[in-house]
Amino acid sequence: MFDVISPSERAGETVRTTDASLQRSRGTLDLGFSLRGGVTYAARMFQQGALKVRFPNVVRGHAPEAVIVNTAGGIAGGDWLDIRLQADAGAGAVVSSQACEKVYRSLSDPALVSVHVTLGEGSQVAWLPQPMIFFDRARLKRETQVTMAADATWLSVEGMVFGRAAMGESVATGSLDDACFIRRDGRLIHIDRFSIGDDISAILARGTVLRGACAMATTRYVAPDAEARIDEMRGLLEGSACPAAVSAWDGMMVMRHVAEESYVLNKELMRVIAAFRGTAMPRVWSI
Repeated sequence: MFDVISPSERAGETVRTTDASLQRSRGTLDLGFSLRGGVTYAARMFQQGALKVRFPNVVRGHAPEAVIVNTAGGIAGGDWLDIRLQADAGAGAVVSSQACEKVYRSLSDPALVSVHVTLGEGSQVAWLPQPMIFFDRARLKRETQVTMAADATWLSVEGMVFGRAAMGESVATGSLDDACFIRRDGRLIHIDRFSIGDDISAILARGTVLRGACAMATTRYVAPDAEARIDEMRGLLEGSACPAAVSAWDGMMVMRHVAEESYVLNKELMRVIAAFRGTAMPRVWSI
C-alpha cells in the first residue's frame, strides 16, 4: 500500500487516496539455437508478455543475430523479465537488445531481470545487450547464470549508466544488485557481484568505485584461448578514450570500462569488441 497524492492535495488540500494495484510488466523469452548442415538456426523461440525477439538479416556465413525488444519501453519496480538462451553443440549466435534498457524509479519492490544461458560443446555465443540506463530512485536486481561446456565460448558485455549526463540527470539514491555466475564443465569458475544502495552518488564518487564517473561496463570472455589473447586485448585498450583494464586467468578474461558519459562508453565498447571479434557490432548499437 502507498499513498497517491490527488490533484486536490496538490492544490493545498489534504485529501488522499490509496492504490495497491499498480500494473506490472512481465516478459519471458526462451530462445534456442542449433546447428544443421553447418548453419546455425533458431530451433526454439518462445516469447510472452513484454519481451519479443527479432532476427535482422546478416551477412551470409556470419552467425545469426537475435535482437531482444522490450515492448514496455523500460522496467520499474515490481517488473520481471526472464530470458533463457541455449546454444546446442557447435552452434553460434549473437544476441543484442534493440536499445538501452531504462530502469525507472521504484516505489517499493525492485525490478527483476534473470538471464539463464546454457552452452553446448563447441558453441560460441556473444551476449551484447546495450547498456542499461539507471534513473534516480530506481531499484534493480539482475542475475545472470551461465552454464557452459569446457570448450564453449562465451563473450558478454554488461553496461550500466547512472543518469544521462547529456540530459543533466544524476542518480542520488536507489539500489542495484547485479550478479553473474559462470559454471564451466560442471564447476563454478566465476562469481561477480556489484551491489550498492541508499546514497548511490556518494558510493560512486569513491576512488575505489567510479571516482564520480556515471558509466561502467564489464566484458567477459570465457573460452579455451582466453588467456592466450590477453596481450591482444591490452593492445586494443592502449589509447582508450576512457579508463579500462583487463585481466585473464583460469580460461577467462574480464575487462572493465569506466566513463564520464554513456556516449564515450558505447563508442569505446563498439571499437574494442568489434576489433576483438573481428566483425562489426550489431547494427542496433549504432542506431
